[in-house]
Amino acid sequence: MSAPAPAPVLASRFVAGPITPTLLRFAWPLLATNLLHAAAGTWSAVWVGQVLGANALTAVATATVLLFMLMGAVMGIGTAAGVAIGQSLGAGDMAAVKRVTGCALTFVAGFSLLVAAAGWALAPVLIEGLGTPPESHGFAVAHVRYTCLSMPAIFVYLVTVMMMRGAGDSRTPFRFTLVWIALSVLLVPALLTGLGGLLPGTGIAGVGLANLIAAGAALAALLAYVYHRRLPIALHGKDLRHLRPEPALLSLMVRRALPVGLESIVTQGAYFVLLGQVNTYGAATAAAYSGAAQLWTYVQMPSNALAASMSAMAAMNIGAGHWARVERIARHGCGVGLAVAGGGTLLIYGLGAVFGELPLRLFIPAGGEVLEQARRINFIVLWGWIALAVTMGLSAMVRANGAMLAPTLIFIVTMWALRVPFALGLKPWLGEAAIWWSFPFGSLTSALLAYGYYRWGRWRERPLMLAQLKPEPLPARRDAPR
Repeated sequence: MSAPAPAPVLASRFVAGPITPTLLRFAWPLLATNLLHAAAGTWSAVWVGQVLGANALTAVATATVLLFMLMGAVMGIGTAAGVAIGQSLGAGDMAAVKRVTGCALTFVAGFSLLVAAAGWALAPVLIEGLGTPPESHGFAVAHVRYTCLSMPAIFVYLVTVMMMRGAGDSRTPFRFTLVWIALSVLLVPALLTGLGGLLPGTGIAGVGLANLIAAGAALAALLAYVYHRRLPIALHGKDLRHLRPEPALLSLMVRRALPVGLESIVTQGAYFVLLGQVNTYGAATAAAYSGAAQLWTYVQMPSNALAASMSAMAAMNIGAGHWARVERIARHGCGVGLAVAGGGTLLIYGLGAVFGELPLRLFIPAGGEVLEQARRINFIVLWGWIALAVTMGLSAMVRANGAMLAPTLIFIVTMWALRVPFALGLKPWLGEAAIWWSFPFGSLTSALLAYGYYRWGRWRERPLMLAQLKPEPLPARRDAPR
């Protein structure tokens, strides 16, 4: 592996030069990472569906929603840390980068261990509360438990990656994500089936165990690389004291992280409500929804990757005081996001037109009514995710200046005041189709609200994230007089 560019060089690329090529150079490793994760998830879902059946696939959808929901607090800390690191690099404050790194790592390590223990203990109650079909109940409990067991390794890895991206480096995380994905692809079928008796077959629990082993190995390799290359987030010598977070800094980061974490919890909570509604229509509809949802990720991924790129670039330019460039980043990023998401949607529709039901048959081998329902769901839902490019991009821009609450409120309004009431209110007339139409309805309204706040909100008036903290006192010298 070649050595990454030093932090000042990375920052200079973000605050000067052409915007769109820089956004794309930063975004492509993120997009490739998301594609690989989605492909690995698809690989796991295919094996589960083919080996254990459609009812086990319902368990995969349940665990995925739970994982994203619990990732909220972790992604919030990662977002806050990435923004603070980007702003600090833009302002040339390397000491602040070390302080933020130590605080973020300590928080996420402790939080993820608590989440893993609670998730293991509460999995049966959660699955029962969701009204999961009886045919899927045992699969869902096992899958949720072992997914929770893998969360400490996954969460620490993700926050480390988000801090590296905040420092302008998206290529190094991509390389180590390849380690994660490669191990996961190999381990899922091996642990799921036992390879014909060569290994102990663990059934659906093997998916969670595979993620635990793969993410743990990738995390160990990434941390070794960070320290070997002495990257900006590496803590050496006296920097290790930052692993005991300063109360003021921890409080600031948690306050900034809470809206992002709440957004994930609120969003996935709404999905839980909708999933509960789906489950009321029986095992066939639940399996059809789970199969269709596997393809949605491929449309959403470009928006997520470009949003992360826009946030990193905007944070450095805000730190450097280049506000005119910030506005251009928003226009270029959203334009590219709409084009890429639209192209991905047309590609998936085109594959369905050319190859018929083949894409969905990867997840639903039995065919029949389940496959037909999945096809109808995709026809209604898939195109609506194009608008996500605007929502994610503009939310990333305002968060790059520490304005975390407004995007969260937009998602709360979209999910709970618009999407869920839309689905529940129209069920008497549209039946289960009301649930599917609520997805594009929510995507379009969230894009409009995000644009309104970006255009007329007061997010530009906020100070830099660490500007309100007092400078860190220098450590006392050992030979200082007492």
